[in-house]
Amino acid sequence: MDGFILKGKSPSCGIKEVKIYKGMQKGSASVKGKGLFGELVMANFPGLPVEDDGRIKNYNIRQHFLTKLYIMKNFRVIKESMLIEYLVEFHSTNKLLLMSYNQKQLKILGSIVGRNGELSVRKVFEEYEENLTLALNKLPRYTSNINVLTKSMGYFSDKLTKREKEFILDTIEQYRESKVPFSVPLYIIKSNAIRFEEKNLINQTFFNPYPLEFDNVTDSGKGLDK
Repeated sequence: MDGFILKGKSPSCGIKEVKIYKGMQKGSASVKGKGLFGELVMANFPGLPVEDDGRIKNYNIRQHFLTKLYIMKNFRVIKESMLIEYLVEFHSTNKLLLMSYNQKQLKILGSIVGRNGELSVRKVFEEYEENLTLALNKLPRYTSNINVLTKSMGYFSDKLTKREKEFILDTIEQYRESKVPFSVPLYIIKSNAIRFEEKNLINQTFFNPYPLEFDNVTDSGKGLDK
């Protein structure tokens, strides 16, 4: 399994906001918690993305869920191989994405990869997986996204004209001010990476963490939320 979408508020599948009654009598007081199956899922698959079908309609929540879903799926595939060279490549292509989520955990993950030879291959993968789930625990802050966008621009800024630089920086500033969704400056940076053939950027999952068909243009405006 790579992730779960469960029925919101369901006595069996809910992951929060489920009414749990304190007694069998009519009118018994209740508290809010997890459904029976939902609680088991979260206990047995603590590192995997779990959302309910109501919350996932929110653009930002769905984006975070899909990002985590695909990065954990890709990690599962390389973990099955137990090849360090695959882990090194995985870490490299996810570097900017992980930077946007949690810079502290990114450094820890890098040090784990660097301990190959000191630790057994299995131990390296185990520690990497544990810290990868911690890195993806919360949605990235908009300030972190801006930091990665600016850093990415540095790969080709010397090849831009003054007006091009001003345009990109102005677009990033509009994202900061919630005037445009994150996808706008992201697309501009990626298009320039392709234009200047910056391979170190083109292959980064930061620009394409999951298949584009999962992005619904009809609700893309919700991406303005920070």
